Amino acid sequence: MAVDEATKKQDELELYQIDDKAIVPFFQKHLEELRQFIQDHQQNNLCLLVLLKQFIRTYRMPFNMQRYMDVQRTFIQRSLHDKIQDRQQAVSHWIQEFAGRHRNRMIQLQCLYLDRVKDRLLPEIEKLLENRIEHLQEKLDEQNSSNDHLSSST
Repeated sequence: MAVDEATKKQDELELYQIDDKAIVPFFQKHLEELRQFIQDHQQNNLCLLVLLKQFIRTYRMPFNMQRYMDVQRTFIQRSLHDKIQDRQQAVSHWIQEFAGRHRNRMIQLQCLYLDRVKDRLLPEIEKLLENRIEHLQEKLDEQNSSNDHLSSST
């Protein structure tokens, strides 16, 4: 399916709305879910970039919720520009009509954006995951050591 030039230009414009500085903190905030997601999908032998995209599509969370809401508010304002009747009713109608499509589009754009920043992003995410796994292993080792100590003292 061919993508027309207008759609490509719109994608380019909307890609700039993604908060580049929010990507790594987003994955840090959801590190345990990401680690579990990767573990659950390891049998598929997918690269980290594909797993990150699937994670985003599965959990459907914007990198930066505040920015996402600001962009959505702008879309609502543009859509309602000519419809200044009952504003609350118009906003409610817009949300029912377009909010799902808007979120789907934003999630897709986030995945496209990962392709742009993958060379810088993937090493950072790999390091986060390694640190998380090391931290969990240390906690497990400490717990086993405490249990061994308790067993030997009885």
